[in-house]
Amino acid sequence: MSINTLVIVLAFGVLVAVAMLLAREASRARRPGPGANPSPLPPERKAVEGAAEELEETRFGGRLPSLRDGTPEAADAASASKALTLFERGAELDEPTASRRLVLVHAAGATHLGLRRSRNEDAIALDTGDSVFVVADGMGGYAGGDVASRLAVDAITGALARGAAGIAAAGRPRSASALVSAIEEANRRIWQESNREPKWEGMGATVVTVRFYEKKQRAVIGHVGDSRCYRMRGGVLTALTQDHTLAAAGVPGAMGSHVRRALGVKPSVTVDVCVDKPLAGDVYLLCSDGLNKMVSDESIAGIIGAGRDDLSACVESLIAAANGRGGRDNISVILVGVAEGERAAA
Repeated sequence: MSINTLVIVLAFGVLVAVAMLLAREASRARRPGPGANPSPLPPERKAVEGAAEELEETRFGGRLPSLRDGTPEAADAASASKALTLFERGAELDEPTASRRLVLVHAAGATHLGLRRSRNEDAIALDTGDSVFVVADGMGGYAGGDVASRLAVDAITGALARGAAGIAAAGRPRSASALVSAIEEANRRIWQESNREPKWEGMGATVVTVRFYEKKQRAVIGHVGDSRCYRMRGGVLTALTQDHTLAAAGVPGAMGSHVRRALGVKPSVTVDVCVDKPLAGDVYLLCSDGLNKMVSDESIAGIIGAGRDDLSACVESLIAAANGRGGRDNISVILVGVAEGERAAA
C-alpha cells in the first residue's frame, strides 16, 4: 500500500469515527436530563385545559432565541384564546362574592439594575387599588426589551382597570378569563409595536401577574415565560408557576435556559393561569429570573421568613442577596402579604 493510499484510508477512518461520535451525542441531547420534569402539572394541582400546551417551535439566532411566526395563518389565529388553568387545593370552586373582604393584602416592591447590565429591562406595577401586581422582564437588549416590559405592565394593568372580561371557557372562573384576556392584550400590543417600529423587531417580555380578589378569597396568577410567583405558607416556599423554558421541557445543558414562550414574539400566546386561596399569614413573591437564578429557593425562603414583618426591608434584602451572588441580571421583586379580613357585622 502506497503512502498516499494509507493517508486516504486513515482520513476516512477518522471521518467515520467523528460522525459516529456526533450521532451518539445528538442522541444523548434528545433525552431529558437528570431531574428534568417535562410535565407542567404538579401532582397536587387540579387542571382544566382551555387548550393543551404544545412545545412551541424555537429557532435560535440573533440577539435572543427567536420564537416569531409571522405567517398570515398565525395572525388569523390570534383571536383564539388559549390558556391552561391550574387550581391549588381549596380553590377549585369559584366562591360567590362576599359582602366584606375575607382577606386583606398589602405589598412592597422594587426593581434593580443588577451589577452587570447597562440598562434595566424589567418593569413592575403595584396597583393596590385593584390588588394587581405585575413583574415583566424584557427581552431583546437594544432591540427594545425595556419597551416591551413597560408595554406589558401598562397593557395588563390598563385592561384589568377597564374590566377586561375575557373569553369564557369551561372550568375557568371569570376572574381567570379576565386575567388571560389582559395578558393576551399585552401580547398583541408588543407584537404590533415590534412590527411597526423596525428598531424594536425581536423585542419581547416574560411576565407574571397576580390579582387578588379579597371578597372571594382568591388569588389568580397568570404567567408567560420564566418570571415566577411563589407562595410562602407555614414556613414552606412553593412555586405556583412553572418556567416556560426548554429545560422545563426536558432539554439539558446551557440551551435549556432559553424561554420557549414569551409576550410579543408571536401574534398569539398561551397563558398559564393558577387559581389559589390565600390565607392569613401567606406571603406571595413575584420576581424576575434575576432573583431566582442568583439565589436558591432555600435562601429565598429564609430571607422571607426572617423579614416578613417588614415587606419593604425584605424586598431590599432579596435584591441585596442577588447582587451579593453576582447580580448578573436585572432584579425585580414584589412581596404581597395576606392578613385577616374584615369582621362580619354583628
